Amino acid sequence: KYIQAERKNRYIGSKMKKQATNYCQLVVQQAMVDGVRFEWPCMLELRWYVPNKRTDSDNWAFMKKFILDGMQKANVRGKAFLPNDSLNYVTGYYESFEIDKERPRVEIRAVKLNM
Repeated sequence: KYIQAERKNRYIGSKMKKQATNYCQLVVQQAMVDGVRFEWPCMLELRWYVPNKRTDSDNWAFMKKFILDGMQKANVRGKAFLPNDSLNYVTGYYESFEIDKERPRVEIRAVKLNM
């Protein structure tokens, strides 16, 4: 939907991006309140649960941009969840796709680097 909106009118696409980023920010802030913390730098494992096999996986994976922007905006008691999405903090991604017709979603896990 975002790509179609962006092609039609960049302002509509921009509004959708802002809404998605703000939603991700709220979800991450609630996770922070619940005690979720990632130790940076790390890789991110994203497990996408999509509604069916007809789903175009790269369209879902594109939402990673909104998620990372939301993680950067998320702030609880003056502490950001993700200071920056540069390679200094996010060193890579591992993504997988599974089917869940009832509850499409993404689950994100930090994978610590062995140094």
